[in-house]
Amino acid sequence: MILKWVGVQLSLLPPVLGNPEMVSVTNDDDFITELQRKKWSVILFAPGACRYDATKSPIPGSRLQTKGWRLAEYRNLVRKLQGEDINIVETTDERQIVPLLRKALEISNES
Repeated sequence: MILKWVGVQLSLLPPVLGNPEMVSVTNDDDFITELQRKKWSVILFAPGACRYDATKSPIPGSRLQTKGWRLAEYRNLVRKLQGEDINIVETTDERQIVPLLRKALEISNES
């Protein structure tokens, strides 16, 4: 699972989710590297990124390649590098992260 995220206490999530392999990235270079490195089961976009997208604003913190991108472009990149069947989790509400990740992991474990 890749978490494109800034400012989360990741050590709290794995035990709650059954200890899946998780990688957190805070910049697009690392994000793209992780997408190319291996096949992941779930990709989570941070609630802050989702909130920016909800206001039709570009996601901050991008690099030259991703400057001005919104979630649609990131989704396309994820699907291009990970396949159409990748589980992408998005929410503007931090309280929904654990339930949504549990559901996405369940789905990926069934496949």
